Amino acid sequence: MLSLTKVSPHVPFVGAPQFHNWLKTQGKTKATIRESMNYAKRFGTVLDTQDALPLLTLSPRNKQHAMSALANLSKFQGRYNVFLQIRQRYSLKWSKGDSLQYFERFFNEELTFDSMLQQIKEMMRLLPLFMARIIKFACIIGLRPSEVVECVRLLNSSNIRHYYNRERQALEHYRFPSIFLRQTKKAYVSFVTPEMLELVGNGSIYRGITYNDIRIACWSAGIKCNMRFGRKLFASWLRQEGIQPEIVDMLQGRVSPSVLTRHYLVPQSTFKDDVLQALEKLQRQLSS
Repeated sequence: MLSLTKVSPHVPFVGAPQFHNWLKTQGKTKATIRESMNYAKRFGTVLDTQDALPLLTLSPRNKQHAMSALANLSKFQGRYNVFLQIRQRYSLKWSKGDSLQYFERFFNEELTFDSMLQQIKEMMRLLPLFMARIIKFACIIGLRPSEVVECVRLLNSSNIRHYYNRERQALEHYRFPSIFLRQTKKAYVSFVTPEMLELVGNGSIYRGITYNDIRIACWSAGIKCNMRFGRKLFASWLRQEGIQPEIVDMLQGRVSPSVLTRHYLVPQSTFKDDVLQALEKLQRQLSS
């Protein structure tokens, strides 16, 4: 059985290539794989010694990352029951978030709709034109920053015929599961008009763009990369325009587990048109 030994992060450990490949087969992103590998190198011996005291010295966030890496490693090694026993013995809990943090967000003046809109506009003003268009497009489709960039790259590739459904006026993300249907983060569909697609279409410059390129450009311009605000503006605007919460959730890759949503809720027949009309208004707001 393969096992990890606690060594320097710069030295390959036993089973590293196989574990790396296994993570890829599980649909993990490059960033998640890199993070899991790093924490597995540091704390992989916990599964051997069953001594989780090193984890207790970590910050809550790093502890979650270490636990996730160990959970994946134990599944790869066929020792998940060992990980569960360690969790129970040391009372290691998965974080569910701090409810007070969510409450305080409503009173954070930096996260009001107008404030986020102005920061997005500032990014659009200072970044190169093709990046500014990506930022604007992010607000229209409501995806996560890395997903927006992948979306733009696909739109400028030969895959566009299999991606954009003109009859539905929808980008069908689910057709590319390795990109958009990850274990914990998913994107299924985005409603956009052909005119909206022109923002980021027909440009070879978009094919090699990465999210990191945008972050570096923001740093060079002396501003924060608040591309994530596009997703927040999208959801807030649609709710303000009266779009059902369940529709907003679906467009952002969240499907409620409730019996009502899964079996009984029937959306209004005009929901797609209502969404597109609301997004056209948002596009005008971003251009004003």
